[in-house]
Amino acid sequence: MNQDRDCDNCRHDWALNLNARDVKVCEIICNSGSPVGFNEIRRRTGIHQEVLSRILRRLVFSGNIEKVKSKYDRCCSSSQ
Repeated sequence: MNQDRDCDNCRHDWALNLNARDVKVCEIICNSGSPVGFNEIRRRTGIHQEVLSRILRRLVFSGNIEKVKSKYDRCCSSSQ
């Protein structure tokens, strides 16, 4: 069963249902003090690179994270 949930750090006006892997990736990026590289995210999550690439693309497209100089950073502000 797929249990979707929201990332506590990446809430927006519209509901974005994230699965457990999406949330894990989002939390790593949002809780980091600086942009995080692909290999670092892959190492910390253990997610296969093809799956991780799709997750990151989806999170960037939805506006939850942004790609900055080949690393990933949060877009959300703490005031949301």
